[in-house]
This record gives sequence, structure tokens and C-alpha cells, in this order.
Amino acid sequence: MSTNRPEASVVEALDEDTLHRREDRRDRWLTVGTFASLLGLWAAVTGSGLWEPLIKPLFLPSPVAVWQALLRLIEQGYQGRSLGHHVGVSFQRFATAFSFCVLIGVPLGLLMGMHRPTRAVLEPPIQAIRPIPKLALLPLFLIWFGIGNLSKIVVIAAPVFPLIAISAMQAVRSVSTRKIQAAQALGASPWVVFWRVVLPASLPGIFTGIRVSISLGVTMLVGAELTATSDGIAWMALTAAEYLSTDIVLVGVLIMAAMGYSLDRLVRALETRLVHWSGRD
Repeated sequence: MSTNRPEASVVEALDEDTLHRREDRRDRWLTVGTFASLLGLWAAVTGSGLWEPLIKPLFLPSPVAVWQALLRLIEQGYQGRSLGHHVGVSFQRFATAFSFCVLIGVPLGLLMGMHRPTRAVLEPPIQAIRPIPKLALLPLFLIWFGIGNLSKIVVIAAPVFPLIAISAMQAVRSVSTRKIQAAQALGASPWVVFWRVVLPASLPGIFTGIRVSISLGVTMLVGAELTATSDGIAWMALTAAEYLSTDIVLVGVLIMAAMGYSLDRLVRALETRLVHWSGRD
């Protein structure tokens, strides 16, 4: 009986891997079906040129009209600049602000989680400024940092940085003290405890905070491009709304949604690769 146990465990592992692959394949099809259903509903209520629309094109253009607007923007650009320029400028602003928040916010959050005096000094001001509506500070940011890209980067980073830092801090504080004490009992140094116990256990919470921050950062991109700019995908959508060009507005909205969703999927894939033990005992 004992000689069959290794073979049985191998079979169980293979069955588990097969089950996970089937579940992943099912989830992908469900995701595709969800987007296809939303697209079909959109086409149904707007008519798409095949029947009388339930909603006037001025308020909600059809998918065909939005696709044609996208092709027109690719070919002709918008306000003298190419569509790629607008997308690139917005992505540069977002990427600069978000990279700063991750590179500074995550280590700072880990430090606050590990070191109580540091937490006592830094957490109260971070928590105090976190609820402040950052768009209300936009005029001050323009005065302090000028009308260039720096003020727009600050507008995006201002709400994202506290969220990432606090998420990293809470992830450290949620690590089981029994694991830390067990490592210390085995003679592990503080650095080994952090590197081998605290950091791996904190990564799921850190990645969750980063994923939540992506949507917040894309939202703040719209606020950053409200004033004192003449390019950017959010600026394009906002100015198009002034001329009731709702097809161009939807192109901008869909591009920002695609950017946020793609970044979220990228971070999720990175999390799956680095934190492969998450959810497993």
C-alpha cells in the first residue's frame, strides 16, 4: 500500500493542474462572453444603422459610429496632433506618477509596517491628507508646479500615493506574528525575517493595493487634463464633449478604459507569477 502513495499523489497533482486549466479556460470564455454581451446590448439600443435606435446618437453613438470615429482619428488626428501623440502623452503622465507612487510608496509602507516609530511619524499626516479631494487642490498645484506636466503628474500621484503606502503598511501588519516568532526562534536575523517571512506574506496585499490604485490613477488622469493643457486623451474627450462630438468622447473613454484594464491584467499576471503560493495552504 505504501508504494502506491507517491503515484497517487502525482495523479492527484495532475488532476488538480488539469482542473485549474479547465477553470482558467472557462473563466476566459466567460470574460469574452461578458464583453460580447455588453457590445451586443450597446448595438441593440443604438440600432447600429440597421433599425431605429432606442437612444439618439447624440447621447449614445452606435459601435459602428465609434469605430468610424476611431479610424478617422487614426487617419486625421485631433486638433492638429495624431491620436498616438494624445495617447502617448496621457500614458507618460500616468506612468510617471504611478511609477513614483509604487517605487516610493511601497517601501515606505513596508517601513511603516515594520517600524512603529516611523509609523507614528508618517501615518497620521498621510491619513490626514488622504480624504482631501485632490481636484480641489488643482488650482494650488498649478500655482506651485506650473502649467506643465509636473502639476498633472502631482494631481495623479496625490491620491494614489497614500493608497499604495497604506496598503503596503496594512499588508505588513496583517502578517501572522506566529510566523515571525517561529523564524526568530530558529535564529533568523531581522533582515532574514523580513526577506523570507514578512515580504512574501505581504505581497498579495501590496498587489491588491496597486491594482486598486490603477483605476484611481486613470480617473485622476481626467482631472489632471481638465485645465492648462492642449493634448492628452482625456483632454481630447473633454474638448470633444464641448462640441457634442459624443463619438470622439466615447473613443477617448474606451481608450482610457482599455489602458486601465490592460494595466490591471498586467499587474495580475505579474502577481500570479511572483505570488504563485497565494490562496494555497
